[in-house]
Amino acid sequence: MTNNKELLCGILAGDGDFLITSHYAPDGDGLSSCIAFRLALKQLGRRSFIANHDPFVERYRFLLDEDEAFIRPDDHKGRVFFNVVVLDTANIERIGSVADMIATDAAVLNIDHHMTNTNFGTVNIVDPKASSTAQMLIEILPLCGVKIDRRIADAILSGILSDTGGLRFANTVPAVLEAVKRMMDCGSDMAGISDRLFLRTDFDEAVKVNRICSEMKLFRKEKIVMAYNDQTENPLTENEPVLAVLASIAEAMVSVFIRKNGEDFYKLSVRSKGDFNVSSFAEKWNGGGHRNAAGIRFYGSYEELERTLLSELKDLCLKEYGDL
Repeated sequence: MTNNKELLCGILAGDGDFLITSHYAPDGDGLSSCIAFRLALKQLGRRSFIANHDPFVERYRFLLDEDEAFIRPDDHKGRVFFNVVVLDTANIERIGSVADMIATDAAVLNIDHHMTNTNFGTVNIVDPKASSTAQMLIEILPLCGVKIDRRIADAILSGILSDTGGLRFANTVPAVLEAVKRMMDCGSDMAGISDRLFLRTDFDEAVKVNRICSEMKLFRKEKIVMAYNDQTENPLTENEPVLAVLASIAEAMVSVFIRKNGEDFYKLSVRSKGDFNVSSFAEKWNGGGHRNAAGIRFYGSYEELERTLLSELKDLCLKEYGDL
């Protein structure tokens, strides 16, 4: 990490505003890391904006210092940035339309924990052993004189909790618990943040989640549970409450949440328990993520989705779990 200090500080000393971004369909680690980095730049006297291809996840708005800090590419056509920070993103294609906001000769700082990261940045700091990109920031930010105060700690802790499932996933190793302790020592309220991230859902959202989950399907031999939602008719604000229910099904080792987001356009969130690598599967379909959590965008009819991607997943799971 210290080998990157000079290059890192060189990028952060660049003239002009900074653009901070993460992958489309942002998750808690991506958003929280973006917010933590924005707060760090603000502490250094630098102005920055967070942009994403997709809308902000409201559950994390309590971390933002200003609502205007988050912008969408469609509202800023023609605007480009020469100082760019890309967080929690394995390859540059996964930032979607935000790429149009990056100057061709921009200095790009790439910080990530995906083992499949393509080192697309001017400076690349990649640590596949980290539980989350947010955890990496604990060591990175102080290199350029940033003091991790309570607000930055809240954002970092939120990212860690998101990518470890509230410290329940297999990536919750001792170093993660030490990182959590350090953020609590900086003033973060772990109980309060955990409550916001995992235990609160709006009433209307809860009704939608219950309706979707009441129609989920279990494929017993393959040990897959699936849920479906048409976002064009029944828009959910976020996916995690459904994914949490799917993950709780004892008979399933793999869960899939399918959302229709437009004509012949589907988004899939795939989760697994144990050693089944959903990231490797997702990469075959131009998706990506982690061993136990990945995302895919599928273009085609639902019949094509069933006949190809879902059929392949069922076959793989049958081979993996069929004798259990």
